[in-house]
Amino acid sequence: MKEISLNDTVYNLVKQYPEIREVIISLGFEPLRSDKMLNTAGRIMTIGKALKRNDVPEDIFIETLAKNGFSVKEMASSAVTVAPSEPAEPAEPAAPTGGIARMGSTEFQERQDILQSLILRLHRGEDWDAVQADFKKHFTGVSAYEISVMEQGLMGKGIDAEDIQRLCNVHASLFGGSIEAVYTTSAEQQHAGHPIQIMKLENLAIENTLEKVSKLLAVYLETKEPTLKEGIQKQLALLGEFDKHYARKEYAIFPIMENKGITAPPKVMWGVDDNIRAMYKGFKTLLQKEDFAAIPKAFSDLKYEMTEMITKEEDILLPMIIDIFNEDHWLQIAEESEEIGYCIVKPEAKWVPERSLPENVSHETQTIEANPYINFQTGHLTPHQLEKMLNNIPLELTFVDADNIVRYYNDNGEEKFFKRTSSAIGRDVLNCHPPKSLPIVTKLLADLKSGAKESESMWFRAMGKFILVTYRAVRDDDGSYMGTLEYVQDIQPIIDLDGEKRTLS
Repeated sequence: MKEISLNDTVYNLVKQYPEIREVIISLGFEPLRSDKMLNTAGRIMTIGKALKRNDVPEDIFIETLAKNGFSVKEMASSAVTVAPSEPAEPAEPAAPTGGIARMGSTEFQERQDILQSLILRLHRGEDWDAVQADFKKHFTGVSAYEISVMEQGLMGKGIDAEDIQRLCNVHASLFGGSIEAVYTTSAEQQHAGHPIQIMKLENLAIENTLEKVSKLLAVYLETKEPTLKEGIQKQLALLGEFDKHYARKEYAIFPIMENKGITAPPKVMWGVDDNIRAMYKGFKTLLQKEDFAAIPKAFSDLKYEMTEMITKEEDILLPMIIDIFNEDHWLQIAEESEEIGYCIVKPEAKWVPERSLPENVSHETQTIEANPYINFQTGHLTPHQLEKMLNNIPLELTFVDADNIVRYYNDNGEEKFFKRTSSAIGRDVLNCHPPKSLPIVTKLLADLKSGAKESESMWFRAMGKFILVTYRAVRDDDGSYMGTLEYVQDIQPIIDLDGEKRTLS
């Protein structure tokens, strides 16, 4: 038999044994039919990591390889078993239960009560080992959906999202190895360019970049060689694109989750995302200052949190949404992803699902009244003229109504300081902000609504620009509050103006 190792990359295995490609594909790795996927993800994905990510059972993996003339070095002692011809006697049911209980059932509610009790004990500072021991008494596994409902229930009992977020990794450790893979991806979801595939491919790239930084950093801390520092900074610049990866969750995926009634997990995860952003900036600063005493721990913490987030995305977030998002949701996410941008690697193809129209449905669209005028006190415009005019104003405009619902934002096609996607329309503006900024946003809106303030401005430097943000109350003729208009602009070009210009260029 040909022996392979779990540490071999998929690319190297296929290069050495071309026939193994079909074997790997047969185990659920359909994207590897694409040469581009093999030459990108395949170069950084080990076969061991691939098995873990796709939840391929060890015995099936060994048996499939054995039938095709391959053995696995690390599993040499594992035997390929054949199912007995006579059924075994059924075993007595164990006291712990698995993670698939029907929603609304007595069992489901009992499991929820126990889970919430365990987490509340952790929040009160009880010994982690004792809580984990009790967890194992009651559970062999929990589903991602149960974790979602649990977090929702805790917030309903007055636990803040930030409190849940603070112990997020402790929760993950408590459930570690017990989160059940109770979902499968459809053929469409395995296509190159599908948001699920992009998320997984980017996570691989993030892991790979973290490893490169780790190796360079180890040598740099010993030698203090300037060229190594430059190499680390280049890799960090690449790693910094994780912000786009997180932003796609926050602005494209989370709004749909909220519309489906899943509100707690997005708030918790967004808070952790922001913590990681702060850790990343902190590590870059320490590296620049060459604070050699603080650098090792700062990077170790950053790497740990980013790796944990990958686990949370793939073992909790995706299982939570994969069965409730439909194809239209994924198309919307794919479209908004283009606007937000990608992390380290770009999709090898645009995902275009195979769709067919029902019978008796025409491809032609209905005609509507052409450009009716909207009358104002000082003139009239067609909706098309008004939209073009608003999009050409050199400001980012957003209007939130009296009920704090986002109703409008303009779009001039340029990158925004504050990300906006079509998913924001109809969304509570409080859900458009990370947990740490909610007290500020809540007070600002309350002050504008009550009349305590008519406007508020903030200014700061970011993205190489000097940004001015203004919030202004919009009131009806009788003074009643209609909503808040936010406008954002880069004022650096204005600050840089000098002298006078009274003629055309």
